[in-house]
Amino acid sequence: MVFLALMACILVGVAAYNLTCAFVDVPTSKTSKMMMFAKKQQGIRSEKLHEVYITKIATKLAPFIHLDKLKRDKLQSVLSIAGIPLSPEVYTLRAYVTASLIVLAALLMAVVMPLSVPILIGLAVAMWFSTYYSAFDFVKKRKKVIEAEIPRFALTIAQNLENDRDVLKILAAYRRVAGKEFGMELDQTVADMKTGNYENALIRFESRIGSTMLSDVVRGLIGTLRGDDQRMYFRMITFDMRQIEQANLKKEAAKRPKKIQRYSMMMLFCIVIIYLVVLSTEVLGSLGAFFG
Repeated sequence: MVFLALMACILVGVAAYNLTCAFVDVPTSKTSKMMMFAKKQQGIRSEKLHEVYITKIATKLAPFIHLDKLKRDKLQSVLSIAGIPLSPEVYTLRAYVTASLIVLAALLMAVVMPLSVPILIGLAVAMWFSTYYSAFDFVKKRKKVIEAEIPRFALTIAQNLENDRDVLKILAAYRRVAGKEFGMELDQTVADMKTGNYENALIRFESRIGSTMLSDVVRGLIGTLRGDDQRMYFRMITFDMRQIEQANLKKEAAKRPKKIQRYSMMMLFCIVIIYLVVLSTEVLGSLGAFFG
């Protein structure tokens, strides 16, 4: 009973955290860890010891699994965008190894505390989903941050084209006011343009982010490189992007109550469990005292 009450309290804490995230849009801890993992290659953070061992085990097992080509290509693209230096096979196995270790712990706990087994099995399933989809979540959030800046980027290009058609100069100038994520992409694009073909650099810029909004911008920039007058084109896509931005804000506002309701129900369920456990303990204690 005490163990169930403890687990219910933990679940209440998790639900309260998720409810807070729903209100203020705080990244989850798993997403934050994945962002730090993506920066590891820059020397900002080292992997934790357990992550190193899990990755080593996954690397040893990787030759024995085969992923569907379509699924593998999609995952490879996500890992490349997230900056995670793992093969799709190793990344997939990391999720399975993590879940398997929790299942192993459940089997060991079955002898001492049988009631904990279903909870640990549920935790294993949750950890698999959390570990596997953390890269997708990271890419989705990063794309969202970048796309929020694209309308301003397009407007700046439209204004600069009135006086100058030097695409490299326009991108370098915008880099000074760009956000962190978008700025990093611009740095790479500008470097590519300086050392290679302008059009190819812009196409790689588009493919790394995978945004339809950015595709429209890149199409206009390539047209400018080819000598076309793209001033009217950029005025049009800027107007369209503002409409899309407003629609997305309304859609996000509509989603928020549903998300809050889901976490509220989770909290309510956990509180009911705590109440039932406490009530059962008191009743059993009273019966024991009465018959004793």
